[in-house]
Amino acid sequence: MRSKSLVIFGLILIISVFQVNAQVNYQSEYLSGKNYFKSGDYQRAQNHFKNLLDLNENNPFYLYASYFYSIAAYETGNKERAMEVLAKIRTTHPEWEKIDEVNLWYGKMLLQEGNLMKGLNILNSTEKDDLKNIANEIKKATLVAYDSIPLLQKAMELNPYDEVLAKYLAMKINQQPMVDRQVELMEFLIDSFDLNRASFDFVDKSVTEKKDQYRVAVLLPFMAENLSTSKGNKGNQFVLDLYQGIKIAVDELNADGEKIQLFSYDTDRDSLKTAEIIESGELLEMDLIIGPLYPIPANMVREYSYRHKINMVNPLSTNSETIATNPYSFLMKSTAETRAKVAAKYAIENMENKNATIFYGSKAQDSVFAYTYRRTLEADSFNITWMAASRSAVASTEILRSLTEVYDKDTVDTYGKVYISNTVKVKVTEDDSLVMSRDTIGHIMVASSDNLLVSNVLSALDTRRDSIPIIGYDEWLDFNQISFDQLQRMGVVMIGQNYFDFSSSAVAEFKENYRKSYNKLPSQYSYDGYETMWFFGKQLIEFGNYFQYGLYNEGFQEGHLYFGFDYTNANDNQVVPIMKMQDLELKMLNFEQVEEKPSVFTD
Repeated sequence: MRSKSLVIFGLILIISVFQVNAQVNYQSEYLSGKNYFKSGDYQRAQNHFKNLLDLNENNPFYLYASYFYSIAAYETGNKERAMEVLAKIRTTHPEWEKIDEVNLWYGKMLLQEGNLMKGLNILNSTEKDDLKNIANEIKKATLVAYDSIPLLQKAMELNPYDEVLAKYLAMKINQQPMVDRQVELMEFLIDSFDLNRASFDFVDKSVTEKKDQYRVAVLLPFMAENLSTSKGNKGNQFVLDLYQGIKIAVDELNADGEKIQLFSYDTDRDSLKTAEIIESGELLEMDLIIGPLYPIPANMVREYSYRHKINMVNPLSTNSETIATNPYSFLMKSTAETRAKVAAKYAIENMENKNATIFYGSKAQDSVFAYTYRRTLEADSFNITWMAASRSAVASTEILRSLTEVYDKDTVDTYGKVYISNTVKVKVTEDDSLVMSRDTIGHIMVASSDNLLVSNVLSALDTRRDSIPIIGYDEWLDFNQISFDQLQRMGVVMIGQNYFDFSSSAVAEFKENYRKSYNKLPSQYSYDGYETMWFFGKQLIEFGNYFQYGLYNEGFQEGHLYFGFDYTNANDNQVVPIMKMQDLELKMLNFEQVEEKPSVFTD
């Protein structure tokens, strides 16, 4: 009996010793972990802190050990485990005195892992002033991984007082091409958070100067040395037509006094010649530059325009790269992106079937239009069931075949359909059906002015006889193979560019003035040159040499020959006529009256 009591006493003593040792081990593990942590040996520190992650009454080091363990785990590359431990601390001990430090690390890890919304929310919950500065530095360092402006804009809506986020969002907008730049939002951020306006690509509206006379340089490839004295069209006749239109506009603007001085320079389609013009320093005295037309000279002058803050306008280009990120560069016409967005808006408002098919041609601008159109539709829940490029006659014929392919109803079995291919027009009878039904197509956008592709698509839809809506370009009006009657009968909707009424008195007057001046009728380039000089000359006279803010805020403005212009927060023309043949005449669908905005569609 006595021996049994001794055994029991011995067991109690051993357990007590183990308990004492266990208490001592908590402290020992923590101190060892801290020493390794301070020396940067995070793996060993992690091993020691790991033994202290159990929450119990005998472990006074649980919270600190968990905190240091998570940082050590992060430093050794185990971010998932680190975030798991920090999240547990936030859940179990939200009032802990070091919770702000926990939030700093947790928010940082969330941002690094791509969780922008939650990361910002946690960092912005920091309450201690000194730690708020650290939180801001973390945001500055981690936001650089985020490029999506819509995502950043959403984050701004959820964190409306976050100055670091506001500055970063404004900077990202500033880096966008002018055609995509959300100028109004950038202005709002700069004004709301008192950001340094000089660090952004803004034209200071206070420095615009109104003058009695403005100097306008015209940089065109006249190629004067190669001009022939013989009658008839010359190799660069379009350039001469363009310049002649510009001169007539200047004469009209100067009717009440010389307000515009014109200076012409021959770029000769040559980068060296363009460099000579730039190096002469004469362009520094200009208030506006018209041209150049070709890419390399245009890029050189665009960089010069940006560096020296001189406005420039291209009268012919529709390429957004001509503007790029230069707030001093303008297009007289609309870019492919702008026209595609307006076309997509029309489809969204008028097409009940949310399926769409897109065909596009071989030109770079065709693919830009097509993909912009696609993105805009998909953002509004449209489904693109088929998208195809036609870069050859074979590809165009394949599109025709696919649209008109039929199958015989009698050939359908339990394993599927047996198709009958056709490369010519087919008639769909009661005994067969089209492989591609009307419902799967919805409507067709043909982003191309390739004659063969357009003719094949129209022929296929004519053959199908199911009245699928089709949207295309107004250039189709010039195709000999396509009649106005066919365009009207098929209800083709056409996306225009600088539409004008040839029967108007203004056009008649211009034609007469042009004929008297040059003994010939104007070409399309003559109209483009005239309208460019007339419109932007008016902006100079009314708003000064930096006419941007007047132009941005003016909204829709009637043209003289063309229908109109709108540069609301944009550097390309936002007026994109949507047209349709009715009674064999073109009718604009998105403008019932001149005063209406381009976004307003009418029945």
